[in-house]
Amino acid sequence: MAINGKQYDHEDCRIMLPSGLAFGIQDISYEDGQDVEPRYGRGATPRGWGRKNYEASGSATMDRDQFEHFKVALAATAGGGIYDHRPFPIVVSYANEYQPPVVDTLPDVKVTKFGGGYKQGEANDGQVKIDFKILSPIKWNGIPAKKG
Repeated sequence: MAINGKQYDHEDCRIMLPSGLAFGIQDISYEDGQDVEPRYGRGATPRGWGRKNYEASGSATMDRDQFEHFKVALAATAGGGIYDHRPFPIVVSYANEYQPPVVDTLPDVKVTKFGGGYKQGEANDGQVKIDFKILSPIKWNGIPAKKG
């Protein structure tokens, strides 16, 4: 198989949070889906189907200093409590000089969980894991997962 050029890599990814451009994010992942359920009547095969609710969620791991800026921005929208924050967007963009840019928008994000820790001897200590729900359909490079 021929090598066709540079692909997106870690240096090509930019993540915008309420606290601004994130420099201390180790990873971010997000997913969405809408399950379907077969509808049965008489017999053993489906006679139709129905849709379940759309769901989207994600997680990120960031360095402690990045988390400190992030939590201050969240608390500022809520009058003090981190979990009381208003929904906010996360924008993840991928761009390099050889490929067109790709921009995924995670609208209306609500943080549901924070987790951190410390382990002696680690070179990159103090990372904080964040879990979140995405309350509106993800826009996958501008195309919404669900219509309005």
